[in-house]
Amino acid sequence: MMPIGPLMVEHRLIERMIALVDREAKRIRATGKVDTDFVLSAIDFIRLYADRCHHGKEEDILFRALKEKPLPANLRAVLEELEAEHAQGRRTVARMALVRERVLMGDKAAVRDLAALMEDVARFYPLHIAKEDQAFFLPCMEFLSAEEQARLLEEGFAFDQRLLHTHFQALADVREGKPPAPAAQAVPLEGADARTYGCMVCGYTYDPRLGDPTQRIPPGTPFSHLPESWICPHCHANLKVFLALQRP
Repeated sequence: MMPIGPLMVEHRLIERMIALVDREAKRIRATGKVDTDFVLSAIDFIRLYADRCHHGKEEDILFRALKEKPLPANLRAVLEELEAEHAQGRRTVARMALVRERVLMGDKAAVRDLAALMEDVARFYPLHIAKEDQAFFLPCMEFLSAEEQARLLEEGFAFDQRLLHTHFQALADVREGKPPAPAAQAVPLEGADARTYGCMVCGYTYDPRLGDPTQRIPPGTPFSHLPESWICPHCHANLKVFLALQRP
């Protein structure tokens, strides 16, 4: 199996959920009523499955390997477009989450805004998936040896196992009513090490003075020292979606 095999299978499941998002957007337009539980489920699906799991494997495994290859200009341009589209999708879903909160607070205008954002998602994903399936994945396999493809496939399986474990471990910790690790006191930092970073997906702020006890990151750990496997403890987005919030 090629390393793109599981990714293309995942595309089919994403398409199913996006079709449901499109159907709900049409229902909102027709009735003016929002199923906020469905919208929350769709947001969670896109954030965890489509972005953290699926896009995570693309960016952290496949794209990483392809960036080291002598791709022709057209394929390299598509790779850059795909990464930009991933970021675009994250921003749209983040806006969906915010507008859903407005709906819950009784904001009538938010109903129309939410339908528009859901329509954006329903248009975006099929085009993005088609670009990967039809114009990028298969041509790029020519630049990877059989051994490299096998290694990337195994990396993908390991990624899924690690993500699943982290997600459900955090869920159990929350349901038990206790953090997975005791909170620690802030550690003073200076200069670039003290810079805080914000998640573009959910708004979580990583403060290096506090670290992240949910993933055993001790206080005093600068953002630049976080392991590549670290994820946002709130939405499970990866390091790449964080932006500096303050200058040293």
